[in-house]
Amino acid sequence: MISQLPFELLSSILEEVAYSNASDIQHYTYGVDTTSTKGKVQRALRGRVANDSLRWLSTDAIRQVNTQWHDWACQYAFRDLYIRRWRGSERWTQSRNLHTIQGYPSKDVYYRDPYCSLRKTVALFTTHPSLASSVRRIFFDGFYGIETTALIFQVLRCCDGLDSVALPWITLRYGSDDDWSHLLQLRQNGTALSSLELLAVELKQSQIKDHARQVDKHPLRSHAVDFGHLRRIKLSGSSNLMPINDDDLVAISRTARLRELHITGTTSITTKGLVALSRASEATLRVLEHSPLSDDGFEHPNASSTGDGSHLCHEILQCPHLRDLAISLPTICVDLFSEPSVEWAGDVQIRAAGVCGQLSSPGRSCDAQQGFFNILSQARSLIQAQQKRDIDLNVELYIDHFIFEPSKKLVHADLSLGEILSDGSWPVMAAPSSKGPYGQTGQYGKDERAYQCVHEEEFLEGLQKGYISF
Repeated sequence: MISQLPFELLSSILEEVAYSNASDIQHYTYGVDTTSTKGKVQRALRGRVANDSLRWLSTDAIRQVNTQWHDWACQYAFRDLYIRRWRGSERWTQSRNLHTIQGYPSKDVYYRDPYCSLRKTVALFTTHPSLASSVRRIFFDGFYGIETTALIFQVLRCCDGLDSVALPWITLRYGSDDDWSHLLQLRQNGTALSSLELLAVELKQSQIKDHARQVDKHPLRSHAVDFGHLRRIKLSGSSNLMPINDDDLVAISRTARLRELHITGTTSITTKGLVALSRASEATLRVLEHSPLSDDGFEHPNASSTGDGSHLCHEILQCPHLRDLAISLPTICVDLFSEPSVEWAGDVQIRAAGVCGQLSSPGRSCDAQQGFFNILSQARSLIQAQQKRDIDLNVELYIDHFIFEPSKKLVHADLSLGEILSDGSWPVMAAPSSKGPYGQTGQYGKDERAYQCVHEEEFLEGLQKGYISF
Protein backbone atom coordinates (compact mmCIF):
# COMPACT_ATOMS: atom_id res chain seq x y z
CA MET A 1 0.00 0.00 0.00
CA ILE A 2 1.25 3.45 -0.88
CA SER A 3 0.16 4.77 2.52
CA GLN A 4 2.65 2.45 4.20
CA LEU A 5 5.61 4.07 2.49
CA PRO A 6 7.97 6.28 4.53
CA PHE A 7 6.54 9.78 4.89
CA GLU A 8 9.42 11.41 3.00
CA LEU A 9 8.88 9.14 -0.02
CA LEU A 10 5.10 9.55 0.14
CA SER A 11 5.48 13.31 0.33
CA SER A 12 7.66 13.32 -2.81
CA ILE A 13 5.10 11.25 -4.70
CA LEU A 14 2.19 13.45 -3.66
CA GLU A 15 4.12 16.58 -4.58
CA GLU A 16 4.70 15.20 -8.08
CA VAL A 17 0.99 14.41 -8.35
CA ALA A 18 0.04 17.92 -7.24
CA TYR A 19 2.48 19.43 -9.74
CA SER A 20 0.95 17.32 -12.49
CA ASN A 21 -2.57 18.29 -11.47
CA ALA A 22 -1.63 21.98 -11.58
CA SER A 23 -0.90 21.71 -15.31
CA ASP A 24 -4.57 20.83 -15.92
CA ILE A 25 -5.90 23.83 -13.98
CA GLN A 26 -6.76 27.17 -15.54
CA HIS A 27 -3.85 29.52 -14.70
CA TYR A 28 -5.64 32.74 -15.61
CA THR A 29 -8.93 34.45 -14.75
CA TYR A 30 -11.12 36.08 -17.35
CA GLY A 31 -13.86 38.69 -17.65
CA VAL A 32 -15.71 40.45 -20.44
CA ASP A 33 -14.59 43.57 -22.24
CA THR A 34 -16.39 46.01 -24.54
CA THR A 35 -13.89 48.89 -24.65
CA SER A 36 -11.72 47.63 -27.52
CA THR A 37 -14.45 46.07 -29.70
CA LYS A 38 -16.93 48.94 -30.18
CA GLY A 39 -19.54 47.50 -27.87
CA LYS A 40 -19.13 43.86 -28.84
CA VAL A 41 -18.73 41.62 -25.83
CA GLN A 42 -15.64 39.42 -25.74
CA ARG A 43 -13.65 37.55 -23.15
CA ALA A 44 -10.69 39.44 -21.72
CA LEU A 45 -7.76 38.27 -19.64
CA ARG A 46 -7.93 39.64 -16.09
CA GLY A 47 -4.87 38.18 -14.41
CA ARG A 48 -2.94 35.15 -13.30
CA VAL A 49 -4.22 32.82 -10.61
CA ALA A 50 -2.07 33.14 -7.48
CA ASN A 51 0.34 30.29 -6.77
CA ASP A 52 -1.22 29.51 -3.39
CA SER A 53 -4.64 29.17 -5.07
CA LEU A 54 -3.14 26.83 -7.68
CA ARG A 55 -1.64 24.64 -4.95
CA TRP A 56 -5.01 24.44 -3.19
CA LEU A 57 -6.84 23.48 -6.39
CA SER A 58 -4.18 20.96 -7.44
CA THR A 59 -4.56 19.05 -4.16
CA ASP A 60 -8.38 18.91 -4.22
CA ALA A 61 -8.47 15.21 -5.05
CA ILE A 62 -5.63 14.36 -2.65
CA ARG A 63 -7.46 15.92 0.31
CA GLN A 64 -10.38 13.50 -0.16
CA VAL A 65 -8.39 10.24 0.15
CA ASN A 66 -7.73 9.93 3.88
CA THR A 67 -6.72 11.95 6.92
CA GLN A 68 -2.97 11.61 6.34
CA TRP A 69 -3.21 12.78 2.74
CA HIS A 70 -5.60 15.56 3.73
CA ASP A 71 -3.13 16.89 6.30
CA TRP A 72 -0.28 16.71 3.79
CA ALA A 73 -2.35 18.57 1.16
CA CYS A 74 -3.17 21.35 3.63
CA GLN A 75 0.47 21.75 4.59
CA TYR A 76 1.44 21.84 0.91
CA ALA A 77 -1.24 24.38 -0.03
CA PHE A 78 -0.69 26.72 2.93
CA ARG A 79 3.11 26.58 2.95
CA ASP A 80 3.43 29.90 1.06
CA LEU A 81 0.69 32.53 1.22
CA TYR A 82 0.35 35.74 -0.77
CA ILE A 83 -2.32 38.05 0.67
CA ARG A 84 -2.94 41.17 -1.35
CA ARG A 85 -5.38 44.05 -1.30
CA TRP A 86 -8.04 43.82 -3.99
CA ARG A 87 -7.90 46.66 -6.50
CA GLY A 88 -10.30 47.75 -9.23
CA SER A 89 -14.02 47.44 -9.87
CA GLU A 90 -16.24 44.83 -11.50
CA ARG A 91 -19.53 44.73 -13.39
CA TRP A 92 -21.27 41.36 -13.44
CA THR A 93 -23.21 39.82 -16.32
CA GLN A 94 -26.33 37.69 -16.04
CA SER A 95 -24.84 34.64 -17.76
CA ARG A 96 -21.73 32.50 -17.79
CA ASN A 97 -21.84 32.14 -21.60
CA LEU A 98 -20.97 35.10 -23.77
CA HIS A 99 -23.28 34.11 -26.62
CA THR A 100 -26.36 34.16 -24.35
CA ILE A 101 -25.85 37.75 -23.16
CA GLN A 102 -28.67 39.95 -24.38
CA GLY A 103 -27.49 43.46 -25.14
CA TYR A 104 -24.78 45.15 -23.08
CA PRO A 105 -23.57 43.85 -19.72
CA SER A 106 -25.02 45.51 -16.65
CA LYS A 107 -23.43 48.85 -15.74
CA ASP A 108 -24.03 48.31 -12.06
CA VAL A 109 -20.75 48.32 -10.12
CA TYR A 110 -20.67 45.81 -7.31
CA TYR A 111 -18.71 46.93 -4.28
CA ARG A 112 -16.08 44.55 -3.00
CA ASP A 113 -14.27 44.95 0.28
CA PRO A 114 -10.59 45.55 -0.69
CA TYR A 115 -9.47 43.96 2.56
CA CYS A 116 -11.74 40.92 2.24
CA SER A 117 -8.86 38.48 1.75
CA LEU A 118 -7.14 39.71 4.91
CA ARG A 119 -10.32 39.55 7.02
CA LYS A 120 -11.15 36.05 5.77
CA THR A 121 -7.62 34.86 6.52
CA VAL A 122 -7.96 36.08 10.11
CA ALA A 123 -11.31 34.27 10.46
CA LEU A 124 -9.95 31.06 8.88
CA PHE A 125 -6.81 30.87 11.02
CA THR A 126 -8.73 31.72 14.18
CA THR A 127 -11.17 28.84 13.68
CA HIS A 128 -8.65 26.40 12.16
CA PRO A 129 -5.29 26.90 13.89
CA SER A 130 -3.89 23.71 12.32
CA LEU A 131 -3.99 25.41 8.92
CA ALA A 132 -2.12 28.43 10.30
CA SER A 133 0.56 26.08 11.66
CA SER A 134 1.28 24.94 8.10
CA VAL A 135 2.32 28.44 6.94
CA ARG A 136 6.08 28.90 6.46
CA ARG A 137 6.24 32.01 4.27
CA ILE A 138 3.69 34.80 3.99
CA PHE A 139 3.60 38.00 1.94
CA PHE A 140 1.29 40.98 2.58
CA ASP A 141 0.76 43.47 -0.23
CA GLY A 142 -1.25 46.70 -0.27
CA PHE A 143 -2.21 47.07 3.41
CA TYR A 144 -1.03 50.45 4.70
CA GLY A 145 -3.62 51.43 7.32
CA ILE A 146 -3.80 51.16 11.09
CA GLU A 147 -6.76 48.77 10.98
CA THR A 148 -5.15 46.48 8.42
CA THR A 149 -1.89 46.46 10.38
CA ALA A 150 -3.82 45.11 13.37
CA LEU A 151 -5.33 42.40 11.14
CA ILE A 152 -1.88 41.50 9.81
CA PHE A 153 -0.53 40.91 13.30
CA GLN A 154 -3.63 38.83 14.12
CA VAL A 155 -2.72 36.56 11.22
CA LEU A 156 0.93 36.40 12.30
CA ARG A 157 0.00 35.44 15.87
CA CYS A 158 -1.77 32.35 14.52
CA CYS A 159 1.23 31.17 12.46
CA ASP A 160 3.43 29.34 14.98
CA GLY A 161 5.70 27.79 12.33
CA LEU A 162 6.42 30.92 10.31
CA ASP A 163 9.92 31.16 8.84
CA SER A 164 9.74 34.15 6.48
CA VAL A 165 7.46 37.18 6.29
CA ALA A 166 7.21 40.21 3.99
CA LEU A 167 5.42 43.18 5.55
CA PRO A 168 4.58 46.75 4.58
CA TRP A 169 7.12 49.13 6.12
CA ILE A 170 4.32 50.93 7.97
CA THR A 171 3.91 47.97 10.33
CA LEU A 172 7.10 49.22 11.99
CA ARG A 173 5.13 52.36 12.93
CA TYR A 174 1.62 51.05 13.58
CA GLY A 175 2.61 47.76 15.25
CA SER A 176 2.97 47.75 19.04
CA ASP A 177 5.99 46.46 20.94
CA ASP A 178 3.86 43.45 21.97
CA ASP A 179 3.09 42.70 18.30
CA TRP A 180 6.73 42.80 17.31
CA SER A 181 8.09 40.94 20.32
CA HIS A 182 5.58 38.14 19.71
CA LEU A 183 6.57 37.95 16.02
CA LEU A 184 10.31 37.81 16.71
CA GLN A 185 10.39 35.68 19.87
CA LEU A 186 11.62 32.11 20.18
CA ARG A 187 8.56 29.88 20.14
CA GLN A 188 7.75 26.97 22.42
CA ASN A 189 8.43 24.51 19.58
CA GLY A 190 11.99 25.84 19.30
CA THR A 191 11.47 27.74 16.03
CA ALA A 192 11.71 31.45 15.33
CA LEU A 193 11.26 33.83 12.42
CA SER A 194 14.45 33.86 10.35
CA SER A 195 13.67 36.25 7.46
CA LEU A 196 12.00 39.67 7.59
CA GLU A 197 11.27 41.90 4.59
CA LEU A 198 9.90 45.43 4.90
CA LEU A 199 8.59 46.81 1.62
CA ALA A 200 7.99 50.57 1.23
CA VAL A 201 5.87 52.39 -1.38
CA GLU A 202 4.88 55.96 -2.17
CA LEU A 203 1.36 56.87 -0.99
CA LYS A 204 -1.10 59.40 -2.36
CA GLN A 205 -0.98 62.95 -1.04
CA SER A 206 -4.45 62.54 0.46
CA GLN A 207 -3.19 59.59 2.48
CA ILE A 208 -0.12 61.45 3.67
CA LYS A 209 -2.12 64.47 4.85
CA ASP A 210 -4.54 62.29 6.82
CA HIS A 211 -3.74 63.06 10.48
CA ALA A 212 -5.15 59.69 11.52
CA ARG A 213 -2.19 58.04 9.76
CA GLN A 214 0.42 60.10 11.63
CA VAL A 215 0.88 57.46 14.32
CA ASP A 216 4.14 55.95 15.51
CA LYS A 217 4.04 53.50 18.40
CA HIS A 218 7.87 53.26 18.50
CA PRO A 219 8.09 49.48 19.04
CA LEU A 220 11.87 49.52 18.56
CA ARG A 221 12.30 51.44 21.81
CA SER A 222 11.14 48.42 23.79
CA HIS A 223 13.78 46.00 25.09
CA ALA A 224 11.26 43.19 24.55
CA VAL A 225 11.67 43.51 20.76
CA ASP A 226 14.64 41.26 20.02
CA PHE A 227 15.97 40.74 16.49
CA GLY A 228 18.57 38.23 17.66
CA HIS A 229 16.88 35.22 16.04
CA LEU A 230 16.61 36.81 12.60
CA ARG A 231 19.11 35.67 9.98
CA ARG A 232 17.99 37.88 7.11
CA ILE A 233 16.62 41.42 6.78
CA LYS A 234 15.62 43.05 3.52
CA LEU A 235 14.54 46.69 3.29
CA SER A 236 13.39 47.79 -0.15
CA GLY A 237 11.57 50.71 -1.70
CA SER A 238 11.04 54.30 -0.69
CA SER A 239 8.10 55.97 1.03
CA ASN A 240 6.83 59.49 1.65
CA LEU A 241 5.12 58.57 4.93
CA MET A 242 7.29 57.87 7.99
CA PRO A 243 9.96 55.92 6.06
CA ILE A 244 12.46 53.60 7.71
CA ASN A 245 15.60 55.58 8.55
CA ASP A 246 19.02 55.29 10.17
CA ASP A 247 17.64 55.58 13.71
CA ASP A 248 15.52 52.47 13.09
CA LEU A 249 18.54 50.51 11.88
CA VAL A 250 20.60 51.64 14.86
CA ALA A 251 17.82 50.42 17.17
CA ILE A 252 17.66 47.08 15.34
CA SER A 253 21.44 46.71 15.55
CA ARG A 254 21.31 46.53 19.36
CA THR A 255 20.08 42.92 19.15
CA ALA A 256 20.59 41.86 15.51
CA ARG A 257 23.02 39.10 14.49
CA LEU A 258 22.37 38.78 10.77
CA ARG A 259 23.70 36.57 8.03
CA GLU A 260 22.11 38.54 5.19
CA LEU A 261 21.41 42.26 4.91
CA HIS A 262 19.73 43.76 1.85
CA ILE A 263 18.98 47.50 1.56
CA THR A 264 17.78 48.36 -1.93
CA GLY A 265 15.93 51.19 -3.65
CA THR A 266 15.86 53.40 -0.55
CA THR A 267 16.25 57.16 -0.19
CA SER A 268 15.95 57.46 3.60
CA ILE A 269 18.77 55.14 4.75
CA THR A 270 22.40 56.25 4.62
CA THR A 271 25.64 54.44 5.34
CA LYS A 272 25.20 55.33 9.03
CA GLY A 273 22.43 52.76 9.36
CA LEU A 274 24.29 50.31 7.14
CA VAL A 275 27.44 50.51 9.26
CA ALA A 276 25.46 50.10 12.49
CA LEU A 277 23.88 46.84 11.31
CA SER A 278 27.03 45.46 9.70
CA ARG A 279 29.09 46.17 12.83
CA ALA A 280 26.53 44.37 15.01
CA SER A 281 26.61 41.35 12.67
CA GLU A 282 30.26 41.40 11.64
CA ALA A 283 30.90 37.92 13.08
CA THR A 284 28.00 36.32 11.18
CA LEU A 285 27.33 38.46 8.09
CA ARG A 286 27.66 36.57 4.80
CA VAL A 287 25.62 38.63 2.32
CA LEU A 288 25.65 42.43 2.10
CA GLU A 289 23.69 44.43 -0.47
CA HIS A 290 23.28 48.20 -0.37
CA SER A 291 21.84 50.04 -3.37
CA PRO A 292 20.41 53.47 -2.42
CA LEU A 293 18.19 55.11 -5.00
CA SER A 294 17.67 58.62 -6.32
CA ASP A 295 15.31 59.90 -9.02
CA ASP A 296 17.74 58.96 -11.77
CA GLY A 297 19.03 55.65 -10.43
CA PHE A 298 21.76 54.66 -8.01
CA GLU A 299 23.01 57.45 -5.79
CA HIS A 300 26.36 57.44 -4.05
CA PRO A 301 26.24 57.99 -0.28
CA ASN A 302 27.66 61.08 1.30
CA ALA A 303 31.19 60.52 2.61
CA SER A 304 30.30 62.00 6.01
CA SER A 305 27.00 60.12 6.43
CA THR A 306 28.41 57.53 8.83
CA GLY A 307 28.57 60.18 11.53
CA ASP A 308 31.80 58.96 13.14
CA GLY A 309 34.08 59.46 10.13
CA SER A 310 34.91 55.74 9.91
CA HIS A 311 36.68 54.34 6.84
CA LEU A 312 34.09 52.19 5.10
CA CYS A 313 36.66 50.12 3.21
CA HIS A 314 37.97 48.89 6.56
CA GLU A 315 34.45 48.40 7.93
CA ILE A 316 33.65 45.91 5.16
CA LEU A 317 36.83 43.94 5.85
CA GLN A 318 35.77 43.58 9.49
CA CYS A 319 33.21 40.95 8.36
CA PRO A 320 35.41 37.84 7.96
CA HIS A 321 32.64 35.55 6.67
CA LEU A 322 31.28 37.97 4.08
CA ARG A 323 30.84 36.15 0.77
CA ASP A 324 28.37 38.03 -1.46
CA LEU A 325 28.83 41.79 -1.78
CA ALA A 326 27.02 44.50 -3.77
CA ILE A 327 27.42 47.93 -2.23
CA SER A 328 27.49 51.66 -2.91
CA LEU A 329 30.26 53.61 -1.20
CA PRO A 330 31.19 57.30 -1.24
CA THR A 331 34.83 56.43 -2.04
CA ILE A 332 37.04 53.36 -2.37
CA CYS A 333 40.77 52.66 -2.13
CA VAL A 334 43.28 49.81 -2.47
CA ASP A 335 42.59 48.80 1.16
CA LEU A 336 39.26 47.34 0.06
CA PHE A 337 41.08 44.62 -1.91
CA SER A 338 44.18 44.28 0.27
CA GLU A 339 43.03 41.37 2.44
CA PRO A 340 43.69 38.04 0.64
CA SER A 341 41.89 35.99 3.30
CA VAL A 342 38.41 37.35 2.49
CA GLU A 343 35.74 34.85 1.50
CA TRP A 344 34.33 36.92 -1.36
CA ALA A 345 33.03 34.77 -4.23
CA GLY A 346 30.90 35.09 -7.35
CA ASP A 347 30.07 38.57 -8.66
CA VAL A 348 31.12 41.40 -6.35
CA GLN A 349 29.68 44.75 -7.44
CA ILE A 350 30.93 48.02 -5.95
CA ARG A 351 29.64 51.49 -6.84
CA ALA A 352 31.61 54.55 -5.79
CA ALA A 353 32.02 58.25 -6.57
CA GLY A 354 35.75 58.63 -6.05
CA VAL A 355 38.99 57.53 -4.42
CA CYS A 356 39.55 57.69 -0.67
CA GLY A 357 41.68 60.68 0.33
CA GLN A 358 41.36 62.43 -3.05
CA LEU A 359 39.53 65.75 -3.11
CA SER A 360 39.03 65.53 -6.87
CA SER A 361 37.31 62.82 -8.86
CA PRO A 362 39.48 60.04 -10.39
CA GLY A 363 39.55 61.74 -13.77
CA ARG A 364 40.57 65.24 -12.66
CA SER A 365 44.22 64.81 -11.64
CA CYS A 366 47.15 62.54 -12.41
CA ASP A 367 47.43 61.42 -8.78
CA ALA A 368 43.75 60.53 -8.66
CA GLN A 369 44.03 58.62 -11.95
CA GLN A 370 47.05 56.67 -10.73
CA GLY A 371 45.32 55.96 -7.43
CA PHE A 372 42.29 54.55 -9.21
CA PHE A 373 44.30 52.33 -11.54
CA ASN A 374 46.18 51.05 -8.49
CA ILE A 375 42.77 49.97 -7.16
CA LEU A 376 42.11 48.03 -10.38
CA SER A 377 45.51 46.36 -10.09
CA GLN A 378 44.88 45.43 -6.45
CA ALA A 379 41.48 44.00 -7.41
CA ARG A 380 43.18 41.78 -9.98
CA SER A 381 45.62 40.59 -7.34
CA LEU A 382 42.73 39.61 -5.08
CA ILE A 383 40.97 37.75 -7.92
CA GLN A 384 44.16 35.79 -8.60
CA ALA A 385 44.60 35.03 -4.90
CA GLN A 386 41.05 33.67 -4.74
CA GLN A 387 41.66 31.51 -7.81
CA LYS A 388 44.57 29.85 -6.00
CA ARG A 389 42.09 28.93 -3.27
CA ASP A 390 39.68 27.51 -5.90
CA ILE A 391 37.27 30.42 -5.34
CA ASP A 392 35.72 31.96 -8.45
CA LEU A 393 35.58 35.74 -7.96
CA ASN A 394 34.57 38.44 -10.42
CA VAL A 395 34.78 42.12 -9.43
CA GLU A 396 32.87 44.93 -11.14
CA LEU A 397 33.43 48.59 -10.24
CA TYR A 398 30.87 51.26 -11.13
CA ILE A 399 32.33 54.76 -11.25
CA ASP A 400 30.09 57.48 -12.64
CA HIS A 401 28.76 55.99 -15.93
CA PHE A 402 31.72 53.63 -16.36
CA ILE A 403 31.84 49.92 -15.57
CA PHE A 404 35.27 48.39 -14.91
CA GLU A 405 36.06 44.67 -15.13
CA PRO A 406 39.53 44.31 -13.61
CA SER A 407 39.81 40.59 -14.42
CA LYS A 408 39.45 41.29 -18.16
CA LYS A 409 41.04 44.76 -18.06
CA LEU A 410 37.94 46.13 -19.79
CA VAL A 411 35.99 49.38 -19.38
CA HIS A 412 32.35 49.63 -20.49
CA ALA A 413 30.85 53.04 -21.25
CA ASP A 414 29.14 55.32 -23.74
CA LEU A 415 32.16 56.55 -25.69
CA SER A 416 30.31 58.58 -28.32
CA LEU A 417 31.49 61.94 -26.92
CA GLY A 418 35.10 60.78 -27.04
CA GLU A 419 34.67 59.82 -30.69
CA ILE A 420 33.39 63.32 -31.47
CA LEU A 421 36.16 65.14 -29.56
CA SER A 422 38.86 63.01 -31.18
CA ASP A 423 37.39 63.40 -34.70
CA GLY A 424 36.92 59.64 -34.85
CA SER A 425 40.53 58.74 -33.99
CA TRP A 426 39.63 57.38 -30.54
CA PRO A 427 38.86 54.72 -29.47
CA VAL A 428 40.82 52.55 -31.89
CA MET A 429 39.80 49.11 -30.58
CA ALA A 430 36.23 49.43 -29.28
CA ALA A 431 33.83 46.51 -29.19
CA PRO A 432 30.06 46.33 -28.52
CA SER A 433 29.13 45.81 -24.88
CA SER A 434 26.14 43.98 -23.43
CA LYS A 435 26.29 46.11 -20.30
CA GLY A 436 24.26 49.26 -19.80
CA PRO A 437 24.32 52.08 -17.25
CA TYR A 438 23.22 49.66 -14.52
CA GLY A 439 25.18 46.52 -15.30
CA GLN A 440 23.85 43.43 -17.06
CA THR A 441 20.30 44.82 -17.30
CA GLY A 442 21.10 46.80 -20.43
CA GLN A 443 19.62 50.21 -21.10
CA TYR A 444 17.67 52.03 -18.40
CA GLY A 445 15.06 53.26 -20.85
CA LYS A 446 16.06 56.93 -21.02
CA ASP A 447 18.43 58.66 -23.45
CA GLU A 448 21.47 56.44 -22.98
CA ARG A 449 23.32 55.18 -26.04
CA ALA A 450 24.57 51.65 -26.46
CA TYR A 451 27.69 50.92 -24.42
CA GLN A 452 31.08 49.98 -25.86
CA CYS A 453 34.05 48.35 -24.16
CA VAL A 454 37.73 49.21 -24.50
CA HIS A 455 40.95 48.06 -22.87
CA GLU A 456 42.10 49.87 -19.73
CA GLU A 457 45.20 51.22 -21.51
CA GLU A 458 43.12 52.77 -24.25
CA PHE A 459 40.72 54.17 -21.67
CA LEU A 460 43.67 55.78 -19.83
CA GLU A 461 44.85 57.27 -23.10
CA GLY A 462 41.43 58.85 -23.61
CA LEU A 463 41.58 60.29 -20.09
CA GLN A 464 45.02 61.79 -20.59
CA LYS A 465 44.06 63.37 -23.92
CA GLY A 466 40.85 64.78 -22.51
CA TYR A 467 38.52 62.79 -24.77
CA ILE A 468 36.63 61.50 -21.74
CA SER A 469 36.39 62.42 -18.07
CA PHE A 470 34.80 60.92 -15.00
